[in-house]
Amino acid sequence: MNSKAAKYHLSKRGAENFSAGNHWAPIEKALANAWEKERNPNGIINLGIAENSLMHEEIASFLEKNFEVIPQTHLTYGTGPLGSLRLRKALSNLFTTHFKSLSPIPPSQILPYSSISALTDALTWSICDEGEGILLPQPLYTGFRVDIPQRSRGVIVPVSFSGIGNGSLDDVFSAQVNEIAFERALRKSQEDGIKIRAVLLTNPHNPLGKCYPISTLRVVAAFCGRHGLHLICDEIYALSVFDNPVYPAAETFTSMLGVDLEGLIEEDMVHVMYGPSKDFGANGLRLGALCSRNEGLLGAVGSLAVFSWSPYVLQDLWAKLLEDTQYLNTFISTNQRRLSENYTLATSILSSHDVKYFKGSNAGVFIWIDLREYFDSQETMDRRLAREKDILRRCEEKGLFVGYGTNFFTEQLGWFRITFTAREDVLRVGLQRLVTVLKELGETGLME
Repeated sequence: MNSKAAKYHLSKRGAENFSAGNHWAPIEKALANAWEKERNPNGIINLGIAENSLMHEEIASFLEKNFEVIPQTHLTYGTGPLGSLRLRKALSNLFTTHFKSLSPIPPSQILPYSSISALTDALTWSICDEGEGILLPQPLYTGFRVDIPQRSRGVIVPVSFSGIGNGSLDDVFSAQVNEIAFERALRKSQEDGIKIRAVLLTNPHNPLGKCYPISTLRVVAAFCGRHGLHLICDEIYALSVFDNPVYPAAETFTSMLGVDLEGLIEEDMVHVMYGPSKDFGANGLRLGALCSRNEGLLGAVGSLAVFSWSPYVLQDLWAKLLEDTQYLNTFISTNQRRLSENYTLATSILSSHDVKYFKGSNAGVFIWIDLREYFDSQETMDRRLAREKDILRRCEEKGLFVGYGTNFFTEQLGWFRITFTAREDVLRVGLQRLVTVLKELGETGLME
């Protein structure tokens, strides 16, 4: 590391990041060679990145009709890096109506940002000193591998559920199991010399695609309250909850803003992050927002907003969409119906080929598929990691990009994440390529 710092005249942290490599490189490779039936039939089907294409035409039409540039607002600094009052009011209404907050959220308690990734980095910088930790339940969103340590030098401390519940992924959502798991993880971090400053939940869960029940949200909040920890909730898939016809009683989404936490944790220690890019199928129109009652935290994160300033023309576009309640409600309901249809299609294809997956999901844009039958639990960890890489290699050779378990801190190797919100023709071809890979694995074995 020191040699690279000297060679390129970098700081130690700069050399560390350079040595870690570009984590986007595999994704960039897939995006640069996207499959098209006629123009690029040998291109890559990307089922590894969380993008929702099901409403692209609708959101594009809305943006085309409503895009305008107002020079005095959009070609100037506007009102500064802390965001427009118009957008903060629109988000406040969204939190009241669709997140069902217990009380209206004042616009002064909402801070717009360029993205949730930028917000996670800024929150880590504001809450943690270098080397201090944030507890996250396993498996966890792969982007946090960058958002937390890359610049702010926070430490991800995974919360393991191994040996506590019944051994299924449903343990991740159990109130009783979470209480034990978080206390155990905190004790272990203390033994390892890592000071914990916060808990970070994704609700709905990424990559499992399920929602936390209120009882579990209250248990985690109480844990944070007992130990003086911040509770951060990433709710970026809040409106991407759909009917699962096979599991009609699946837990629906409850925002932390709508949970009665009195007596469990101080209200200024609870913070919610949201961004519309996932729920509205517009990853390229990046925006995030922090909702918090902590004046000091808002000030600390706001002090970094100059580095993560969302353009005012983009803020106004999002505000206009959120203000049009009739369009908003229609968009959300249509998206949720299409999510349900595509999820049903994808899981029916998987089931018809005996591909296992985590059942009961009803939120988000992904399916957590179970390929553990291709792994031998008696083999060494290195051998199993090699098997995971071999499956990825085979998928890439067939023109398929998927997410893999170690990137999500999976507790058991053999899990992979696929996105089901591609266009139907893309989804069908991608799943067929996956089935072909698995068929070959069954015939020839791994790592020839």
